[in-house]
Amino acid sequence: MIDMPAVAIDFEATEANDQAQATEIGICAIEFSDKGILNPRMHPAAVRCKPERDITFGSMAVTGICPEDVADEPSHTEIVQKFMPKGAAYVIGHNVDYDIQVAANAGVDVSQYKAICTLAMARALCPDAEHSLTAMLYKLEYDHARKYAQNAHSADYDVRFCVLILRRFCRDLGITDMQALYEYSELARIPKTFTFGKHMGESIEAVANSDKNYMNWVIKNHSNTYLVDACRKALGVK
Repeated sequence: MIDMPAVAIDFEATEANDQAQATEIGICAIEFSDKGILNPRMHPAAVRCKPERDITFGSMAVTGICPEDVADEPSHTEIVQKFMPKGAAYVIGHNVDYDIQVAANAGVDVSQYKAICTLAMARALCPDAEHSLTAMLYKLEYDHARKYAQNAHSADYDVRFCVLILRRFCRDLGITDMQALYEYSELARIPKTFTFGKHMGESIEAVANSDKNYMNWVIKNHSNTYLVDACRKALGVK
């Protein structure tokens, strides 16, 4: 079993794209107990920081963080590098690739991270549900959601919500260690249907039989390696 740190993270940021810079980081170290129960090792913490990029109005509307709120805070590069793990670590988030990209945009070396995505797990385990973090909290931890969901999009609460739904997933799946959790997340991240384009909602296996040209286009042009691997497997190519 690989022994390395595990942290749940959540970033509030300037925008919703791969250039985003942090305005707030939420972080919570987690671990499995000797009895295989997932527990936080600390209270979730949140720290604000000042980005170099402008905060979009859309981001302000979601997070409530405006330029004057972070004008006197330390740089995002300083804060994010201070709080993110150094070296190999399990990093957990709801749409974790976005959070890891925000960390990379602050100069963090993310190359050794093993990403665990609760959004991918939610889609695999609850295919007919709404998969936003707050919607999953209402579905899985209703009483907690009733009490605290109004604090959504505050990084400390979002990271707390992420740990809560992850704990529920682990309990339901019988997962009792971090490596097994990572391996399940990797499987969950392999899509079974298209979520975009002219074949949206159709299974990848079906499209492989009906539209090989489209499949080859996805393989050559899409940046999602999990989707590309799924398409390759469906076509029977390496």
